[in-house]
Amino acid sequence: MDYQKGGTQKTYYSESEVLKRACPLCAYTDYAQIYTERGNIGIVKCSACGLIYTNPMVKESEKNYWGDDKKYYEEARLIFEGQAKNHRDSNYLQDLGVIEKIKPTGNFLDIGTNMGMFLRNTRGRKWNVFGIDPSPALSEMARKYFGLNVKTCYLHEAGFSDEYFDVVTMTDVFEHIAEPKKMLMDIKKVIKKDGILFIKVPNGNYNLLKLRLAVAAGKLKDYDIFDSYEHVTHFTHKTLRRMLKECGFKVVKSCIGRPIQLPAWHKYIGHYYQYPSPWFLDAKNYILRNVFYWISRLEFLIRFGNIGYFAPNIIVTAVKE
Repeated sequence: MDYQKGGTQKTYYSESEVLKRACPLCAYTDYAQIYTERGNIGIVKCSACGLIYTNPMVKESEKNYWGDDKKYYEEARLIFEGQAKNHRDSNYLQDLGVIEKIKPTGNFLDIGTNMGMFLRNTRGRKWNVFGIDPSPALSEMARKYFGLNVKTCYLHEAGFSDEYFDVVTMTDVFEHIAEPKKMLMDIKKVIKKDGILFIKVPNGNYNLLKLRLAVAAGKLKDYDIFDSYEHVTHFTHKTLRRMLKECGFKVVKSCIGRPIQLPAWHKYIGHYYQYPSPWFLDAKNYILRNVFYWISRLEFLIRFGNIGYFAPNIIVTAVKE
């Protein structure tokens, strides 16, 4: 059954559709090859700093989301109409709970707002909310269906005043950024001296664990482990903290979010929908994600607050040094 999707991502990328790059953390050019996905997209580990990143990467990978607005609408129609929840709402509420304990009021900027599924959960709270997203189709949906104040642009084009925001968030966004240091320096300009930066990213070490398990099980060909067509940097707790430090930020809190339980509708009806699907439609993955999550909580304690291999994601809150 064909998988109907709104974005422009492909199952195969030729050599002409990818580009090579240096390590986005330390600019070193030597690396160890880890894996290859979707034809010619490489997953590598920097020989100098240990950052896992996509190389070669898809050219202008962020434009994978500049797709068919009609298909995007169908993915989320019932959410727009208020008849269904988003499958990530419980994750989003957990993220907002972390932020609200530290900065319950003030100017709030979400980077990479997409359709507004995360940002819509800020309604009714005490923040003055802004969003930015470069996708014309997705940012328009956030404005049209949720009434959110979202600009269609990149951060450096947005025209925000210096030191304007009390909170800046990148929830499942920072891994999409091809030049993460440049992004952090742009954020540093617009965030207040006592403001907080909230980042949530997939855990690069968790992807390495999944890769090893897939190899051991002989199922490697069935897995698109790194989502490399869109995820171009694969942070570990160590490399994320180093990148923040080199850009003038200090991590004040680290934690692990609950796993995202991806909907399984497309396996049965050929269309991706953003509504939660019953757990039994994808029982094995549902159970394994939860088992790994609880192991990761124990691992976090054993490692004295360092996030290891079993955590599905990494959450950090940082402030300007």
